[in-house]
Amino acid sequence: MICFVTSYPLSRQDLGGSGWVDRRLLPVFAGLADEVEVLCVTGPEGEWRERVDGVEVTARAAGDVPLELRSDRLSLARVAAGMLISPEPYLARKFTVFPGWRKAVELLRSRAAGRRVVTSGWPGLVLAAAAGVPVAAHVAHNVESVIAEEHSPRPLRMLGEIPRLRRMERRLLALPDHVYALSRQDAADLHATALPIPLSPAGTPAGRTVGFIGKASWPPNARALEVLLGPVHDRLTAMGVDVGFVLAGKGTEQFAAHPRVVASGAVDDVADFYRQVGVAVVPRFGASTGVSVKVLEAAEFGVPSVLPRSLAEAIDPDGPWLVAETADEVAEAIRRWRSGEQAPDAVEWARKQDTARTAVLLRDVFV
Repeated sequence: MICFVTSYPLSRQDLGGSGWVDRRLLPVFAGLADEVEVLCVTGPEGEWRERVDGVEVTARAAGDVPLELRSDRLSLARVAAGMLISPEPYLARKFTVFPGWRKAVELLRSRAAGRRVVTSGWPGLVLAAAAGVPVAAHVAHNVESVIAEEHSPRPLRMLGEIPRLRRMERRLLALPDHVYALSRQDAADLHATALPIPLSPAGTPAGRTVGFIGKASWPPNARALEVLLGPVHDRLTAMGVDVGFVLAGKGTEQFAAHPRVVASGAVDDVADFYRQVGVAVVPRFGASTGVSVKVLEAAEFGVPSVLPRSLAEAIDPDGPWLVAETADEVAEAIRRWRSGEQAPDAVEWARKQDTARTAVLLRDVFV
């Protein structure tokens, strides 16, 4: 029996890539174990049922543990004050400072009895360590200290966030019996096993536009949009490439008046977005860790991606990608795709990312 510890309820598809990964891993665990239940670090207090790809499980959360605090100044001040009396980094203190954390710890202790605990993502590992329960396996979505080095704001740096996080990350990653990483590069850095994510192919692309999907306010996305709508657009214009951009995600409606943007704004169903798109653009700048869920999601819909080499190598260097590092290279990759000179087969690649490959690696958890 498995207690699968996730960051938030699997049904909350609006909360980001962590849940996307967990929804694809759940059926794999269900095929390996007699019973799987889900425990969420954050979520509504109580018990409910979740259904993913025909697998139905019981999910639980203690409640009163927030997931994101960026817009809550009072809570941020509370966390900062807590860091003055605790050696914990912000990335742990943002959970542990709240009263609901103690309830979450007790809930995990009770549900771990007689079950193998598998944590997915940093919050789950922090909770398991606080509960003092044995962890059979951990799935690392990123190297958290690398993200902190790139994006941690100055006030947190002054509080010692980066060295605090490095120390805690090393300590916590030594606890599980098995550590898996989604990125091949992260697996090498963490001395972990690279874990391929099984995909659910959803068809072939029919669109002829360039797509970008993501929340516009997230700093890496904001920078990517600036490049896509600026230098990339200018270079495409200079080359005489006539192609529209479809932008999806909260905040992208602000770019509706751009001459290349043919659609923008939040979408209720990502399938509607991918029906319009023939190639996805996933620019990344700075340090690289983890994998881009948007690249994998696009591949499920048969859409290849334009992406930097570091991201291609993290997922699969031989995957259906158009590798580009600079704005000029991104524009050139789009030109090659638009002209038909290069059309990677994302459909066939996605079909090969099945549960069997992932299950073989995860069987070690049950030995």
